Amino acid sequence: MSVRAAAAFTVPPPLWDDTDMIDALAARDIAQVFRLVQRVTRASHTHLGVATGLSQAQVSEIISGTRRVSSIDVLIRICSGLAMPGHARMTLLLGEHPSQATSRPAGNGGNRTRATTAQAERAAGSRPVNEGIRERYADVTAIYSSRSEFTAKLPPHVLFDDAKDIRAAGLSLNILCQQYADNQLLKLLAAGAHLRCMFLDPAGEAIRRQEREDDYPDGHLSALTELNIQNLAGRIRNRLPADARERLAIRVYDETVRANVLLIDDRLCIIQPYLPQMRGVDSPTMVVERNSLTPGLYPVYDGMFTSLWERSRDL
Repeated sequence: MSVRAAAAFTVPPPLWDDTDMIDALAARDIAQVFRLVQRVTRASHTHLGVATGLSQAQVSEIISGTRRVSSIDVLIRICSGLAMPGHARMTLLLGEHPSQATSRPAGNGGNRTRATTAQAERAAGSRPVNEGIRERYADVTAIYSSRSEFTAKLPPHVLFDDAKDIRAAGLSLNILCQQYADNQLLKLLAAGAHLRCMFLDPAGEAIRRQEREDDYPDGHLSALTELNIQNLAGRIRNRLPADARERLAIRVYDETVRANVLLIDDRLCIIQPYLPQMRGVDSPTMVVERNSLTPGLYPVYDGMFTSLWERSRDL
């Protein structure tokens, strides 16, 4: 999955706060989104296609109403290609109007209704709702209730096939070691991609604590993690050309695992937290796309990976 910028036109930032645009995003009405963009930029169908990774014919079908976009990976490409700010991305990807988002309960258990939110904004100097949405979601572009739902929407080949740099830290890293084909991984590394993997040490104390917390038999997670490490170190690295082997780095760490963190090409971050008494496959997943306009979560998890890498040890 590649993030492509529109080289032939630039969408004026105020358009994303336009009422008609917000309504179109919330309805996932890409035809209307494209029409509104064309109205202010004079972009052609070809320009829109180049920006979003769609063919001219696909853009024409979308605008005419004969094709509807529902695939989350295509929606993400459209977000990126049109350089949507965070609040616009979230409105599109959630299919939820900002007025609905502000009516949901807040994280502290409060009951923030639309009316009380409006009162708070007036008291704070009438800050627009969209500004609050922008700060609230920052660079989060998608949230999935489970890892299985995430994998169905964004399978490994969509994430990795065009990647140049992959950094992964977690427990067993099954998304790379079990869900992505060995031949594809070999092809990726041989073509020049770099892969850094950090596993929870299968011989360490932290993985034993994780087994007890998840109610697994002793040695279950250790054996799976060791298998994945040996697959990377043996089946993958040993089959690479000599000059490509250094591009695959494998390390282990022995600390409480908080989340699987996957960073791709210094632009995309997948965060999969571990929750008490819940299997990993049932835990939620966040997709974060680096955003130069707001700090967001990307720098947090980028720094987390770097710090953990410095404390880990080579295999």
